[in-house]
Amino acid sequence: MNRLKRRWRDLEIRMQKSRRVQNALRKLFSAYVNFTFRTIRWERIGFESYEADIARGIPRVLCCWHERLFFTPYLRDWSDHKLTVMASQHADARIASANLVERGIGLIELATSGDNSAALKEAVKTVRAGNSLGITVDGPFGPPRVAKRGALVIAGLAGVQAAPCSYAVSRSIRLKTWDGFVVPLPWSRGVLAVGDGFMPEKRMSEAEFDAACTRLSGLIDDLTAACEARLRER
Repeated sequence: MNRLKRRWRDLEIRMQKSRRVQNALRKLFSAYVNFTFRTIRWERIGFESYEADIARGIPRVLCCWHERLFFTPYLRDWSDHKLTVMASQHADARIASANLVERGIGLIELATSGDNSAALKEAVKTVRAGNSLGITVDGPFGPPRVAKRGALVIAGLAGVQAAPCSYAVSRSIRLKTWDGFVVPLPWSRGVLAVGDGFMPEKRMSEAEFDAACTRLSGLIDDLTAACEARLRER
């Protein structure tokens, strides 16, 4: 069994290093996401406040769980308001990131280890310039559904809301990954949602950070539950 695992891991590494394989996976992923999104009957909830902010030129730091990143870039048409997403430099993450770039969404890459202070500074600058920012706040490696501090730091320094976003679909597959990643299936019913959040303080104590992370986690969980409840009502 250990030998089989090593061989599988070696294959994964070779695939991640192969430009041809990675390009093929990126095209396949983009094709599936775009096709699936078009076939789902969508309802959008909770957008009134966010759209009003956009009309006033006020962006948000949009926060979702890693398991639900599949369709959060599709929350709205971003042609009138720029969205930038923070994503890992890992080869697997770049498969999904390529689809964002194709859709005209900005990208700030995060190192899987080491110092990401330059990326955080770029993110703050981006939001201050009027762009909304998307972050999977429990990524890239978990623990699942536990918000980390990065989004709160960025929102606090930029002076905007850290706000939840999520979606739910009636038909999906959950992968056996650390986050239980949700893969929506075509011809489903779906709900996309944005909620109101809160503006973090620029400087917080350890206890205040912990409380803010817990608050943000609760907002994302509550919004996801609201999406799922709406599906049951339809």
